[in-house]
Amino acid sequence: MSNMKRRSAVLKGVRVLDLTLAMAGPLATSRLSDLGAEVVKVESPAGDFSRLWPIDGFWHGNESSAYLMLNRGKRSLCLDLKKPEAAVAIRKLIETSDILVQNFRPRVAAKLGIDYASVHKINPKLVYVSISGYGDTGPMVDRPGQDLLVQSFSGLTFNGGSGDGLPAPSPVYMVDTCASHLASEAALAGYIEAQRTGTGRQFKVSLLAAALEIQIQEVSTFLNTGRMAPRSGYPFASVYMEPPYGIYRTKDGFIAIAQAKFPALAEAFGDPEMVKLGEAAPAHADVEARRKWRDSVAARVAPYFAAKTTQELIDLLTPRDIWVNPVQTYADLAKHPQFENFVTEIDHAGGRYKTLAPAIDTGETRDLDSAPRLGEHSDDVLADLGFAKAEIAALRASGAVK
Repeated sequence: MSNMKRRSAVLKGVRVLDLTLAMAGPLATSRLSDLGAEVVKVESPAGDFSRLWPIDGFWHGNESSAYLMLNRGKRSLCLDLKKPEAAVAIRKLIETSDILVQNFRPRVAAKLGIDYASVHKINPKLVYVSISGYGDTGPMVDRPGQDLLVQSFSGLTFNGGSGDGLPAPSPVYMVDTCASHLASEAALAGYIEAQRTGTGRQFKVSLLAAALEIQIQEVSTFLNTGRMAPRSGYPFASVYMEPPYGIYRTKDGFIAIAQAKFPALAEAFGDPEMVKLGEAAPAHADVEARRKWRDSVAARVAPYFAAKTTQELIDLLTPRDIWVNPVQTYADLAKHPQFENFVTEIDHAGGRYKTLAPAIDTGETRDLDSAPRLGEHSDDVLADLGFAKAEIAALRASGAVK
């Protein structure tokens, strides 16, 4: 397994003011850190609440896995923005930053005096990215913007599973992750524009926008047809993909099948009637007939999958241009040689830990720092902003800095 710690110098000299918590925001700014930006994470005295959310109970050096994996390479300034004494520090950070990312609930940023209108007056070149749950207008604006809730609200959970079963949500924070990409893309686009024009702008992204974008084909199809694809008896991976698209049990595990043409399946399994089954596909507009046909396909192919091992099926189907892969656990994945270059190790006060390498490989090799302890860099960041030791001590005495 690779021990390489990779951090780029692409964004060297770019300062990001990180006013985010949970996942979507911190993952976006972590990505910018991976690309070489200096990310100053401003946390309240309570800290980012992901510090209290260990995934599967995993703590490392008194830090939760959730916080540790989403905040590497950042500097932590513990600042109580509700204290008036904190205003001078946050103002200096705004003056000296290139990008600001925040995911406060709507209207909170204005109360704290760090909304776009206020910030733009201080630093007109600053790129301002805000992340919300559902946008900043409409009846859902004050509802909790959480991944599962947004998946469910957006219609995504009805795209898989069986007709008589529960809707099938993603087991991972897919919407948060996609929203983080929107935020980092917006930040980079804004930074490029600001270098050209000398003026920054506000970008707004939301979890709902992310959930809808990853369903752009399905939602757009519905908007034009008014028709829902049928959820059948077999729990297909997607109701919008042609069967047998999905996961099937094999003799020794499971296999995923994506693209497959019925003549190729018929040849592989020695079942000429399977060609006729493919030709018998009803029109999409006949939803009930379509549902029955989909289930008949699953009933026809499932026994063939169950009769062979996963590897036997891969060897049988791949030469026929049928796209398949094994369904792996994390334990299987960790042993696979393909995984090796996607892992790194990072030094931490609690000892070395393993995590994923930056998803964007720039070809550079540099040290990658761990996530900071709460307020670990408060004095250093303030000193960089020009505060004297006595001024920092006064801020600490007032409770504005922890």
